[in-house]
Amino acid sequence: MSQDFAVETGLIVFTGDGRAQFGWRDLTTGWFHSEADGQCIADAIGAVEFDSDVMH
Repeated sequence: MSQDFAVETGLIVFTGDGRAQFGWRDLTTGWFHSEADGQCIADAIGAVEFDSDVMH
């Protein structure tokens, strides 16, 4: 694909209270969003890439 995307997908996002969830980051705003419902994860403190060899 020759198109640039405005989101970074395949992340595990960590929050200040120790929780982790699958998510993505909007490259325009820098905000992290939940994969489950698309809501902004306001207390995100960081993220790591997640790469799986299984697709569903």
